[in-house]
Amino acid sequence: MALHGAGTVERMPRISFFRTLAAFTFTLVLLGCGGGGDSDADNPLGPDEQGPPLVGTDLDRFRGVSLASASGLSTAALEELVATGVEWIALIPFGRQPRFDVPEVQLLTTRGRWSQTDAGIRRIAEIAASAGVRILLKPHIDLVEEIDGQWRGTIAFNSEADWLRWEEDYRSFILHYAALAADSGIELLSVGAELHKVVRQRPGFWRQLVGDVRQLYGGSLTYGANWDGEFEEVGFWDLLDFIGVHAYFPLTVKMDASIEELELGWQPHVLALEDLTETYGKPVLFTEVGYRSITGAGVDPWDWRVRRSADGGAEQADAYEAMFRTFWHRLWFAGLFVWEWDPAGNAVNTRFDTGYSPQNKRAAEIMSKWFTRPIG
Repeated sequence: MALHGAGTVERMPRISFFRTLAAFTFTLVLLGCGGGGDSDADNPLGPDEQGPPLVGTDLDRFRGVSLASASGLSTAALEELVATGVEWIALIPFGRQPRFDVPEVQLLTTRGRWSQTDAGIRRIAEIAASAGVRILLKPHIDLVEEIDGQWRGTIAFNSEADWLRWEEDYRSFILHYAALAADSGIELLSVGAELHKVVRQRPGFWRQLVGDVRQLYGGSLTYGANWDGEFEEVGFWDLLDFIGVHAYFPLTVKMDASIEELELGWQPHVLALEDLTETYGKPVLFTEVGYRSITGAGVDPWDWRVRRSADGGAEQADAYEAMFRTFWHRLWFAGLFVWEWDPAGNAVNTRFDTGYSPQNKRAAEIMSKWFTRPIG
């Protein structure tokens, strides 16, 4: 199967692949599985440092939420989250780009929500470590000006000079967070997210970037590919430890689909993901997954702008139940990060809220039920 920038990848036979997973499970994915260079005694996850497996047996899963906090994270708030079964949190710092066609990425280390700043990331890493919670650091690019439907997935340039300028900026952006992750003991790093056209048009850049990151960072790596076909075009999964997917797949066209109908809607997406994990021999991780508290939550989960009425979270909860039923038992599925959780979100009026957060809604109960349930 020819893939962008990856040469020819031999497909693993289905039986042999799953036997491999059963035998070695996800211990294939060890911290520090790549990189080189001199060790750094002051760097908890420098290129020569290794930690325990991210997932140690076939019964392990990432049980995570994406955390966004404007004002801080208390030990009590983290303990409340841990009580739901959460073991991982994703932190998402942003770089700023003026437009999709302007080759400039600005590093924002002190601006944005507190949890997106360097100081906030370091502090959360300290608090999380004391509670036994582990971290995925997943930098994103945010466009200042989104016009005519353009977004980070459409970033592209017309000249080689502009491409090279953008690549230089983006490399500096990601290497900054690789160094921060290494210094803070963060165990999983994403080298990007939802950059569909860059993935398609600049395959060599990504392969070089992963190599550069491995020189600084000894933890595990992923990339957050969008659901809309991008995950099938990434040509560097072979260099990473997890196939990361932002899993906002459409599941139905009905406004009131049942759990069973939503499960059925997952089937074509399951086949596509299974095909990919067989090709590369890597587990699939939902680096983001979420549903809004609206009627038709499973119709267009990616669309945060669509206007539909709040339903108290009933369909949101059903969508989560269908997702967990579909994936939680699969050996090639590494787990997920729910979008999203605000430690200060307990005051949300769930009756009228149409956002993604499962807090104080039935979806939180569904999440906790599955996160705390033994697998197998």
